[in-house]
Amino acid sequence: MPCTLNRSLAGKKVLVTRSKHQSMVLNQLIQENAGINVNLPVIEVQASEVSEREKLFMQQIASFDLVFFISVNAVNFALQLINGKIEELQKTQLIAVGKATADALAKKGLNNVLRPTQGFNSEAILAMPELQSLPKARCLIIRGDGGRELLATNLRARGALVEYVEVYQKSLATSDTQEVCEYLLNDELEAILIYSVVALHNLIALLAEDGIKKHLFITPIVVISQRVYLAAKKVGFTQIIIADEASDAAMINALLNGESRG
Repeated sequence: MPCTLNRSLAGKKVLVTRSKHQSMVLNQLIQENAGINVNLPVIEVQASEVSEREKLFMQQIASFDLVFFISVNAVNFALQLINGKIEELQKTQLIAVGKATADALAKKGLNNVLRPTQGFNSEAILAMPELQSLPKARCLIIRGDGGRELLATNLRARGALVEYVEVYQKSLATSDTQEVCEYLLNDELEAILIYSVVALHNLIALLAEDGIKKHLFITPIVVISQRVYLAAKKVGFTQIIIADEASDAAMINALLNGESRG
């Protein structure tokens, strides 16, 4: 049975696995709750070498009926690719995977955005009433390398013509793990915050020693979705908390008040 938690972070260490440029707000929230943020970036994110075909799609982005942004990184790297010029993006309908991505677009002055009212993944996008029938609609999905095919497959089944632009790539970060290993061995981590399946697997890769993994898997983790929860359970984590949405505030709220599911 799930066990409802009521944690206090006062003086307790929380492991943040996000990349440096994405962890500032999360670190601040931990500190505001009197916790101690311990940073171990597990994913290195950098711009992709886009093809000439992808460059053309970005130059002609207003010709698409729907443009899907799959993450905050997709927003930031796409805008770099078009040198921050948002005029063409204002001429078409944008779809954000969730609140954080929609907020990133709004901060750039892009408010012509639809997003799911519940959930923050491909399944939630596909449940949107506006996307149930798309005969010959031209769709562009902006994402990182190696994303899921679920969205494109289902959009095509509904009649859409779908193209991709992969604007960033993810790799295993080269982080120093000595401090984190010591905290794990001494059971000093209150929790670990995980934002994706890739981050989960990279964390395990960075802490691959059997003696460390034993302590890692009994440390509580907070994840952003049921999909990441299932992946964490499969690899051996025993205390998993699911946030209500993929935002930093939701992750901290889940850590303080969520349910641990074994």
